[in-house]
Amino acid sequence: MKVRDVMTKNVIHVELPNTRDRVLEVLKEHKISSVPVLKDGKLVGIVTIKDLLRKVEEDQLALLMTENPVTVRPNDSIKKVVDIFLKNPFRRLPVVEKGKLVGFLTVRDLIKKIAEMDIDKPVKDYVCGDVVCVWEETPLNVCGEIMRLSSSELCPVLDSNARLVGLVDEKIMLNESLIEEFIERTQYSSSSDIDDAWSWEGLRDHVIKFFEISVLKLPKEAVKKFMKNPAYVYPQTSVSKCAREMVRNDIDHIPVLDAMDRICGIVKDKSLIRVLKEI
Repeated sequence: MKVRDVMTKNVIHVELPNTRDRVLEVLKEHKISSVPVLKDGKLVGIVTIKDLLRKVEEDQLALLMTENPVTVRPNDSIKKVVDIFLKNPFRRLPVVEKGKLVGFLTVRDLIKKIAEMDIDKPVKDYVCGDVVCVWEETPLNVCGEIMRLSSSELCPVLDSNARLVGLVDEKIMLNESLIEEFIERTQYSSSSDIDDAWSWEGLRDHVIKFFEISVLKLPKEAVKKFMKNPAYVYPQTSVSKCAREMVRNDIDHIPVLDAMDRICGIVKDKSLIRVLKEI
């Protein structure tokens, strides 16, 4: 299997020179979290939501983007792509041919490909036992802090009987409206006092430091108001069925239940794509 068999060919991109506001418009319009940056038709960088949050006072795209991103070619093998994703923290790769951007490939694209296949290998070989759960009455701002401290990108939500009733993930925390509001308020704040920027009127009790990169407003209401519907697999669930559940529920990780329907682990997308090296 080659990169060209999986990559997205019609790539949304932005051009240099450009501004933060234009990048935000593109990300929000297309509901994406990153976009390649071109200059005179050639790839010169990539910019993500996290890049925008790291430099909240910078407006110029050239100073916000990551320059010279890792790239692959259309004829490269998927096994090479998997190796790159497993060795690096990023989740997306521009595809370049003769200096020009011809495609884009993400971890989610690989999961979708696995979902289309018929891999009947049980998912138990890709289960991670480290799972952080929250109670459904936990305030969302506390849940965000738990996720930050545990470096969790998804938390199963349990009811008072310890049954899985929902999921809360990074996407719920990092929704576009909060990001836009955070950037706007920080960028145009007239105060030079950092503490004042954190105490916007009416928000003092709703602000947490989320992960290592940003400060976002999160409400104190119970997480059950914001959680996604529960999704799960069992250790004997096939790899392809697991991938289909992840795609169908728009999640990058999925809880694993034992024979008594108790959570016993979690399957992360980067763990699951290892199967593409083994077939």
